Amino acid sequence: MSGILDGIKVLELSQNAAIPTCGRLLAGLGADVVKVEPPGGDAMRMLAGLGPHESKAYAAINPGKRSIVIDLMKEESSEVVDALFAWADVALVAFKMADLARYKIDWEHARTVNPRLVHLTHSPFGPEGPDADQGGYDVLVQGRSGIGFVMNRSDEGFPQPTRPAIVDFSTGLTSAFAVMAGLRHRDQTGEGQRVDTSLLGTAMMLGIPTLSHFPSVDTEAFDELDDDLTAMRKAGVDFDTQRETYEDRVMVGHGAFRLYFRHYVTADGLISIAGMSAGLYKRFHEITGIPSPGTHDHTAEPFQAAVAQAEELFTTKTTAEWIETLLEAGYPCGPYNMPYQALDDPQVRANDYVVELDHEVFGHYTTVGMPVQFEKSESALPGPSPVFAAHTDEVMAEIGLSASRVAKLTADEVILTRDLQP
Repeated sequence: MSGILDGIKVLELSQNAAIPTCGRLLAGLGADVVKVEPPGGDAMRMLAGLGPHESKAYAAINPGKRSIVIDLMKEESSEVVDALFAWADVALVAFKMADLARYKIDWEHARTVNPRLVHLTHSPFGPEGPDADQGGYDVLVQGRSGIGFVMNRSDEGFPQPTRPAIVDFSTGLTSAFAVMAGLRHRDQTGEGQRVDTSLLGTAMMLGIPTLSHFPSVDTEAFDELDDDLTAMRKAGVDFDTQRETYEDRVMVGHGAFRLYFRHYVTADGLISIAGMSAGLYKRFHEITGIPSPGTHDHTAEPFQAAVAQAEELFTTKTTAEWIETLLEAGYPCGPYNMPYQALDDPQVRANDYVVELDHEVFGHYTTVGMPVQFEKSESALPGPSPVFAAHTDEVMAEIGLSASRVAKLTADEVILTRDLQP
């Protein structure tokens, strides 16, 4: 089978995680993704190293691409970039907004070279507003969007960034969605366009259940909550207590998360259970024999007693025994895996959510596969992450640069080939 994006050529001008994840997904759908790296390599090549210019982080984020190296700081690089824009159907561009025009990689320039190009312009905080030109990372957006307050763990009373970088990787998904929509528009009109995505926009979407305001019921409650949280902070109250106050006041069904919809310690590990309906609440008590507290107010003594009984009860059987008991009764549950255990989970393996790859430098590795499958189209990563600068020569030939011109650009260190990498 062929991939839905077979024949689509993608130029990736990005580092780290968010937009490279977009490129990863497009490659898995059949696109030819050419990744432009600076002379020092993508920053991810330095994280959890496996050898010179190779690392676990880079290998996991960038399978199925080709690597070329261009020094965008050199004026002559614009010749190469323009040839790449002319060659590409899609450009994935993630730089500080102020640097786009500086390096001639902005949409206003790119459209003069290729008006059919779908130019994804990514920024941390969105293209407009007082901080549009600021650089930023996942952790900054966790804090700014409000979702960090709900999901961050704490250490000694202070919130810690959630890992993995969930906003980065989710932005890869939203950006791939945006690219597909841009290509659909081009199919319909023949026109390319600029498409904007941002970490902040993704984070706000992830926060849909909590990021809302209904004036008729929320205004007074939020004003009171804000006053109380301000007073707590002035008094030095720890982060967990502040968050618990917020959850008690704002998060609907919070009590259920302490009894019916949570993780429990078992005799040999942990288990996840997920009952979120009146019928499942009743079934939980039938299975466990724990009397219903008659309330979801987690501060009420009967509710606290039920939680204590449940926590003690779950330690009396293994995870496997509890899963068998709960599933027989129709109560949703599953294992609570360590990350390395998830790679071998039979459900994960059955759906090809992991893939086995072989890299010519550091050998075999396992990484996440594609999250979607199609009946009539292929969805699979085409190979491992590229060796640094491995494809510079072949891509330069494909975009129409002569051998003599490539030699001159190489001699001037505008581009770097595998044979000449430091």
